[in-house]
Amino acid sequence: MENQKQEFRGLEAEEIAEVYEKRMKRDFPKSELKPLTAIIHMWEKGSYDCLGFYEEDRMTAYAFSVKDPEKGYLLMDYLAVCEEWRGDGHGSRCLEELRRFYRQKKGILLECESLESAKNESEIALRTRRIRFYEKNGCVRSGVRSRVFGVDFEILYLPLSERQVDVSGELERLYRLMLSEDRYERWVRIWDKE
Repeated sequence: MENQKQEFRGLEAEEIAEVYEKRMKRDFPKSELKPLTAIIHMWEKGSYDCLGFYEEDRMTAYAFSVKDPEKGYLLMDYLAVCEEWRGDGHGSRCLEELRRFYRQKKGILLECESLESAKNESEIALRTRRIRFYEKNGCVRSGVRSRVFGVDFEILYLPLSERQVDVSGELERLYRLMLSEDRYERWVRIWDKE
């Protein structure tokens, strides 16, 4: 596997729609999935990256993120290994290549569903595994939390060229790139865990 060509490539509008319909609708809870029109709108404005992770010529994962070109930070909106490729190290290789792809950026913020808002033990176990996966791959827990459209998140940070970051401030900037002022005020809350 190490000798295979691995890379991120930007997706075109038709490919974004295909990933959304065939992958994202299965990979993410409906409550966390933006409308495709919103994703395409941000992508057309240049404030959103839609990438496919290819090993040889097969897309094995995808990463969609909000980007702030002025400040150099990103918010990973959606990151998933395609179902048929899970459990074989693809996620770790994907994050490694993501660090290379964005090496000129300062860092990536990631939202993980909070342990505190889990409804049962199986949700706690799943969320704990997800957070441990990110930590194993270089992410750090920031202590910052957010609630966006009623979903509670713990914010992790993947440092690229900047080790230290004002997570709350950068997260606010990135959320405001995605949302109108009234939607931000109504649906977003950011706080530090006590």
